[in-house]
Amino acid sequence: MINETMTKQERLQAAISLEPVDRNPVFPILITTAPRLYGITQAEAWLDHSVAREALIRCFEEFGYDYGSKPNYYYPMLPGKLCGAPVRNLIPGKQLEEDALYQIDERVLFAREDYDKIVALGWNGFWGEHYGKISKKTLEEFKIMQSISNQLYVDDTKICEERGMPIFLGVAVDSVLMAFSLCRTLTEFTRDLYEVPDKVETAMEASCDDLISNAIQVCKNNGKDVAFIVLERGSGFYYRLPLFERFEWPFLQRYVEAFLSEGITPWLHFDTDWGINLPYLKELPRAKCVCDLDGTTDIFKAKEILGGHMCISGDVPASLLTLGKPEEVVDYCKRLIDGVGQDGGFMLTSGCECPIDARPENIRAMVETGKTYRGKKRDVRIKRPEPLKEKAVEEIELTGEIAQAVARLQYKDVMGLVEKATGEGMGPLAILNECRAGMDQVGELYSSGDYFLSELIMSANIFKKVVGILEPLLIKDQQDLSLGAVVLSTPKGDIHDIGKDIVATLFKVSGFEVMDLGVDVAPEAIVDAVTESGAKIIAMSALITPTFESMKRAVELLEERQMRKGRYVIIGGGPTTPTVRDYVRADAWTLDPKEGVNWCKRFLEDGGE
Repeated sequence: MINETMTKQERLQAAISLEPVDRNPVFPILITTAPRLYGITQAEAWLDHSVAREALIRCFEEFGYDYGSKPNYYYPMLPGKLCGAPVRNLIPGKQLEEDALYQIDERVLFAREDYDKIVALGWNGFWGEHYGKISKKTLEEFKIMQSISNQLYVDDTKICEERGMPIFLGVAVDSVLMAFSLCRTLTEFTRDLYEVPDKVETAMEASCDDLISNAIQVCKNNGKDVAFIVLERGSGFYYRLPLFERFEWPFLQRYVEAFLSEGITPWLHFDTDWGINLPYLKELPRAKCVCDLDGTTDIFKAKEILGGHMCISGDVPASLLTLGKPEEVVDYCKRLIDGVGQDGGFMLTSGCECPIDARPENIRAMVETGKTYRGKKRDVRIKRPEPLKEKAVEEIELTGEIAQAVARLQYKDVMGLVEKATGEGMGPLAILNECRAGMDQVGELYSSGDYFLSELIMSANIFKKVVGILEPLLIKDQQDLSLGAVVLSTPKGDIHDIGKDIVATLFKVSGFEVMDLGVDVAPEAIVDAVTESGAKIIAMSALITPTFESMKRAVELLEERQMRKGRYVIIGGGPTTPTVRDYVRADAWTLDPKEGVNWCKRFLEDGGE
């Protein structure tokens, strides 16, 4: 056992300041997990904040970690007066099943033409006029709800701390880019960045100071001095560096400067892979911020870049806490302490919020390792699981103007060329084949790292528009086009569709007939669709861990109905890993949609073997 010589608050502040600690702080960012551990449904926790608070305190007392991030369930994360996009939550017991994980109902909250209004009115002024149009509530009702929520935060924090559980979080605030992306949806916002970038930038400029001042006021109200900055959609996973440099980085710098000037610590929560963005963080003030990683960014690479400059928090993966064995959790935590905790500046936390279905023995293994293991210097870099590339990226020969325009993502040019081609009598199949060649090139460039997710989103939008034009001419030829059916879904427990929709487009481009079942699809419905269509390919996408069980059950049903042989089950999505693939008994896993489609084609070409 490590001899502790610091208080929890001293330990936290020393880690942030890159000063010596008696041991590294250890705490899972744990909210939704706690009620489930004690037989409380998610609906019950949402309905009564005191029930959620007591579950969190009980969890803190049982597992003995250092800090609580929040003092009750989710409502207090309503981030104060407009500290982010006013999104609609789907709540267990109301829109979702009793014990489902809450989710965000992402939809367009303002139109492209509203950018000009935001420029004129600012963030707060715009929502003062616009909020009632997107909600059944008035802005005043919204403010009252948030005022009550924030007072609950203050009251519950006091109760938690009187019972020994310190709370460190003062406010959650979206980065400017994150707020705008949630308001427009990822797909529409990405189109905006490519098609009306000046409008977007000017509106973001007009909103930044309001978002900052709103967050500062919340911290002043509750007396906590940590601002949890929600960063996800500006990463190198989504956008190339020039877009990051223009639409994320300067605003993040303004956030950091403003919060530090008020004595507030910026807790930079980096969802998705920020690997190529990490060097920029060295431009922020030393020993003042936290780089909080979700298990997707290589945390050992982050240590190489940021060691001695910024505290790093993370990153026990959701899949490990959900599906792993305690000894695997212990081994990973020791590697983190050895590799990232060397010389201080490290907090052992879960990768993003602890998954709702984390196993208690794995939480215990994580916490006890953090509290008892001193660490030792050794080479601990872990090779991240990556889909194997079976061949080098190939340059697709693009002989037609349409194909070239699609590959360059030139939307207006593509539409003009398609209109011209149809007017001159070019066959719809020939036009479609040119588009396919261009899309193939986009996929190859994505696989090589030259294109990013944003380019896939843009190319998918172009392809859908072209298919919409050609569809009346193509109906009679559909059977000739199809390589076979694919049953595609986001399984039960998950309503996210961005990844699924991109994969659907790439399947269609490759000549598959796609049965897109949508989101939150029951395993029985997936297998029924396979029966109906005779599909040889079953593709499932996930963004949250509860989906793992639905995936597994779908495969089990295929086996029970003696339909598994000769079929190819492929999975993908943020929290999935080779471990998840093996758990659900899928044939393949990938985070590269183009690669996944190619594997499915080869499976059919090889006769289903």
